[in-house]
Amino acid sequence: MRALRKWSPSNGPNNPLKTTLILPIEDNPMAKPPLSPSKSHLIRWAMMAALNEKKTMLRFEGIPGEDAESMRRCLIQMGAKIEPSSDGWQVRGGVFRRPISVLHCGNSATALRLLAIQVASLAEPVMLDGDANLRARDHSPIVQLLRDLGVEVSQGSGPELLPLLIKGPISNSSVKVDVSMSSQPLSALILASHSLNQETQVETTGKQVSQAHGELSKQVGQQCGMPEFSNTLNKWNVNPPSEVKIPADSSLLAFIHLFNHLHASDIPIELNTKDLLYPEVLDSQIQGKINLSTANDLITPIAALMCLKTGGEITGVAHARYKESNRIEKTVEMLKSFGLEAEATADGLRMEGGQEVAVPTEIVACFGDHRMFMTAAVLATKVGAELDSPGCYRVSWPEFSKLVQMK
Repeated sequence: MRALRKWSPSNGPNNPLKTTLILPIEDNPMAKPPLSPSKSHLIRWAMMAALNEKKTMLRFEGIPGEDAESMRRCLIQMGAKIEPSSDGWQVRGGVFRRPISVLHCGNSATALRLLAIQVASLAEPVMLDGDANLRARDHSPIVQLLRDLGVEVSQGSGPELLPLLIKGPISNSSVKVDVSMSSQPLSALILASHSLNQETQVETTGKQVSQAHGELSKQVGQQCGMPEFSNTLNKWNVNPPSEVKIPADSSLLAFIHLFNHLHASDIPIELNTKDLLYPEVLDSQIQGKINLSTANDLITPIAALMCLKTGGEITGVAHARYKESNRIEKTVEMLKSFGLEAEATADGLRMEGGQEVAVPTEIVACFGDHRMFMTAAVLATKVGAELDSPGCYRVSWPEFSKLVQMK
């Protein structure tokens, strides 16, 4: 009898390892691929617009990433009407209703965490789930917050930490929110405060990360009628504007910046509308010590640029270990595939400058992380490479494939 072995997605008969071949580019494109709208803005605005019966037009250019589409799908399950058009989404909603099936959030931790407290107000069991990547991520801050609010929560165990089964209502009038790993639990509570049945005192603990995203949540809430937030939340009526302009996702410019450096090209990196979530990344800034505590999504492409240019250190991003992958340790591994050396530190990365991209000798691991994949793909436009995690770039930038040659 043949020996049996444990089946896994990588060796299963119907699930061969899938890869994408990135070809070296000889003729450089001179036009910028259309950027996607900022998913941070679009996800928040779509959710708030779905809580009002009047129509709200969310205007944007480009194709939304799959994370935003996951939120749109979940909101439709809860009764909202969201109609895509050539220049955005028209949203019309009202009071959320309990979905008849699982709310599948795909790869979007933002969608899952923002929805988690919204569905607690339904006072009926609601299940939230996601893809394999999202199932493996740490959701303990949002789970703990829900329980501290008096909400019943059960979750997956072992390597898969989803689905979550949530049953409200919120019953506690005071809560502590840990903001040291992510700003999203506090954002979720702020944007769901319209449904509170009593005044709720909020105390934050830990050193806050991703402050710009937290501020965005406050701004969105206040533009929809939420009183200014200090340490107290009260019930309020959601009244969004009739039209909202969603900015382009400026974090995507880091990949164009890396491409320009590799190929001595001059694809424009300016934006017509500013996304204030991310600092401007200019040649003069990519050296020395850079604190990216408010923009940890940029660490992988910026680390690659530092390796190629004058070197430097990225600090303030210890919380990047809790993203789609451990972006500190995995950035080191991915860059090493291209012969680029980086050192992980307690809160970031350190790189020597003047390095050169080498041809990978094996399939480049991207760990299911869209920003890891896009950085690797841009590096591969110089030397060619075979990458795993194909298609994961669609999470944030469906038109990224226009920047590189995939096969």
